[in-house]
Amino acid sequence: MSAIANFKKRRLAEKAKTGDAQATITPETTALKLLAQLLGCDESNAIEKAQECVEKNIHFVDVTMSFDKAEGEDKTAVANIKTDDKGNIKNIDVSHVEDATDELNESIDSASNAAGEIKTAAEQASDAASDLAYQADDINAASSDLKEVVEELKKPSAAPKSSNSKKATEQKNSSKK
Repeated sequence: MSAIANFKKRRLAEKAKTGDAQATITPETTALKLLAQLLGCDESNAIEKAQECVEKNIHFVDVTMSFDKAEGEDKTAVANIKTDDKGNIKNIDVSHVEDATDELNESIDSASNAAGEIKTAAEQASDAASDLAYQADDINAASSDLKEVVEELKKPSAAPKSSNSKKATEQKNSSKK
């Protein structure tokens, strides 16, 4: 090792002891992080878990990928991978993902149909409200007309009252016999 490499190692070790160490990105740390993510464990356990897989002669691992489509929701997709004796991929099975996609599409169709029905109902409600408004105007006009008629009926008549009969207007003759 060169003197510069030794100096860098001593310097990093010294910083690690004092707590001043900054995260140094090296191919080793990147590989360790990726291994931990692939195995679904902490970085501190990644190497041990990888060694267990090698000891058990595991050629493939079920990989679970998580991705967030909506805030607060976790969507998981799993692909089953089969390999041959040489480690070459023979088959990738994603049928359960296709089933979930079909269910999702059916849900989307149902939601779309419900939205159409809601839109139709809203249009019908709007039409009914418009009809009610016109009927209310007609009722108000009729009420106004009735009010005018009642006012006219309450007014005293300008025509003369019935005239006195002829008999009442003639002088009475008193006769004394």
